[in-house]
Amino acid sequence: MGVDKSDKLNKIIKLLPGYNCRACGYKRCDIFAEELLNGRTSLDKCPFLFREDFKQNMIELKELLKDVEYKEVKSEAEEEEKLVGVIDEYEADFLLDPLPNEHSCRETLMIADKKPLKIGDYIQYRPLGCPIPHFAKIIDENHGLYIVHIEGPCHRITGKEKEYINVGIAMVVAFEGIVIGKVPEVGHTVKFIPNHCMMQKVHSGVVVEVEGNRAYIEGIDLKVW
Repeated sequence: MGVDKSDKLNKIIKLLPGYNCRACGYKRCDIFAEELLNGRTSLDKCPFLFREDFKQNMIELKELLKDVEYKEVKSEAEEEEKLVGVIDEYEADFLLDPLPNEHSCRETLMIADKKPLKIGDYIQYRPLGCPIPHFAKIIDENHGLYIVHIEGPCHRITGKEKEYINVGIAMVVAFEGIVIGKVPEVGHTVKFIPNHCMMQKVHSGVVVEVEGNRAYIEGIDLKVW
């Protein structure tokens, strides 16, 4: 980043509210500022800039960004034919790929079974509404919810047998991954196919966070309305 662009970025950061509230879809205001400068988002994504006490800030921000051309970044997937689920043949908005250096999208599970679980455990479960048993490794825990990487049902093909704790039925409450296709906006209901889904079934949910092409989707449903 050149000196002029760096100075402009610092000015934008200072003019933004600085609440890091994520309403714009980014974790912090400085990330939002950089995306503004790169033409990947717009000022109207920040609701606080429309308040009277930020009126002058908005004027100055518009002046700083007047030469920035908005870029609607399209991936190769958008240029290809429609993305359709294999099982139900519903059309999906995008494919959800794993995060960098990870082998599956992250799933957040609500597990009713009271067996003691910890990070690093391997579990077997059947997602509510899905007929196929899943095998996963717990990578994090947050207030009783478990974040997992999917290890199967194709795990047996690798020949790496592990001891799995059977926790019965679990509710998948969220997915996190990389959007392959048009990146959705926060608050939108979307239809997507998780890359690791063996059935290649279309899921639906609500986008609660976007950072670049990384999306966090909650309210997961296997029914598509």
